[in-house]
Amino acid sequence: MAYLTLYRKYRPTNWRDVIGQRFIVRTLINQVERDQVAHAYLFTGTRGTGKTSSAKIFARAINCLHPVEGSPCGECEVCRALRGEDNLDIIELDAASNNGVEEIRDLTAKVQYPPTVGKYKVYIIDEVHMLSLSAFNALLKTLEEPPKHAVFILATTEVHKLPQTILSRCMRFDFRLVPKEELSAHLKHILDKEGIPYDDAACDLVATQGEGSVRDMLSLADMCLAFSPDKLSEEAVYEVLGTSDFDTLATIIRATLSGNVPELLTETEKVYNRGKGFLTLNKELSAFIRELIAVKNVPGYKGGFNASEYAAVKAMADEFDNYKIARVMHILSTGEGELRYSTRPRITFEALLVKAASVYTDDSSAALLSRIEDLERKLRSGNFTTAPTAAPPKPNSAEIQKRLSAFAGTDTQTPESESTIFLDNPLPKADERAEALMGQMITDLRAQHRLLLYSALSSQNSYYIDGEEFIVNATDPASYSMLTEEHNLKVLEEIAFRIGGLKIKVQGGAVSGKTKHTAEDRVKLYELMGDKLHDKK
Repeated sequence: MAYLTLYRKYRPTNWRDVIGQRFIVRTLINQVERDQVAHAYLFTGTRGTGKTSSAKIFARAINCLHPVEGSPCGECEVCRALRGEDNLDIIELDAASNNGVEEIRDLTAKVQYPPTVGKYKVYIIDEVHMLSLSAFNALLKTLEEPPKHAVFILATTEVHKLPQTILSRCMRFDFRLVPKEELSAHLKHILDKEGIPYDDAACDLVATQGEGSVRDMLSLADMCLAFSPDKLSEEAVYEVLGTSDFDTLATIIRATLSGNVPELLTETEKVYNRGKGFLTLNKELSAFIRELIAVKNVPGYKGGFNASEYAAVKAMADEFDNYKIARVMHILSTGEGELRYSTRPRITFEALLVKAASVYTDDSSAALLSRIEDLERKLRSGNFTTAPTAAPPKPNSAEIQKRLSAFAGTDTQTPESESTIFLDNPLPKADERAEALMGQMITDLRAQHRLLLYSALSSQNSYYIDGEEFIVNATDPASYSMLTEEHNLKVLEEIAFRIGGLKIKVQGGAVSGKTKHTAEDRVKLYELMGDKLHDKK
């Protein structure tokens, strides 16, 4: 006997075998048991979710003499007669290859003939969206007022292509994607029947790759068993399907969220060398980060992770904020279309990941808050490190004199000059009470979305409490101007009094007197400020 693939061998023959469609199954069973059969049905949904199988079960069930819980009994004379492919009461039409108006006219002409053995003559038209407009028009009248013995079941994966005139004449059922848990349980049930040992993790992986389709899942399982016929192992699934293990996905996601581009590119290089398809990897990363955001926001949610995996995912979820995680998920999901049609998928994929890792490329207020929260987290943890960068070359004395003369137009032979910007005296060091107050104040400003004021205050590193005053030394003119602006100062005074019961005093470099700075300092200042620097002396 010829070998039958799993999805053909275990195609449902009764409602108990149909998984993931409880609402539809219950409704159709009720219609069979109450003999309330409509004249036209529309079954729509993703491939492999049970549309055609359900149509065949329903067609036999409404003709069965003794249905069992809404399913055909399989024993009565009608069930035996309808079991053959050559029966005349259940007619299947593939609209993909019979989409012309002549085929539909032939169907409508024969629909008048009564059934031969059963009560109903059932027409199952698969992929009905492939019919031409003329064919749809030829079907309309018959579909609206068929003979009492005729039942039409239309099946399609692209319901949006059907004319509204067809949709309005049918009872519509939308078949849903089957949850991964049900797919995995179904696969284990089939493997138990086949007597094939398996790893639970392998079944879960195949179910995940099935993406809600029973047929796709069983086809993938067939591939894995052809490679490893003695056992469906996790290693075999990884090898055949090219899927990535948890550690690989977690490493790439963590590197992306933390902005670690070198590690990110190193890990994708390893994946590339294993012959992994980047479109598949992109889908896996999107699914992983979806689980990550669910773990972060849904109490008790553990997804399909085991204990050690869940611990790693939970730690990652606690470390990064929702904005950053959602931004990465959005970039990966929307980039799938680019990857699908790209002639250089590796370059496209790495560009997507680098963009996702570079949160500073987004200039929205949400991105700014995310960067601020990330900075605060690093400061609290003490893990504030940056990649080493080469120091800019230090100009020699002659170059300093030349560049000063170019913009100052003044005598620059004097090595030192006066300025009110650089402080000469060491600033007081904050104690624990001042540190706590500053931390609460900038947190309060961030919560109020006063981002400019927040940035100005949080950049200060010299502050202390003197009696009933909280004194902040603004070490640069821009911050001093921002903090002492009338409206901003009132905001700071209100927060300082509400939190610590203190008055606030902001003093800047001009208050602390003048100091000397070198010509090199003046060059650096001019390079920073450019034409905005009015005092060139």
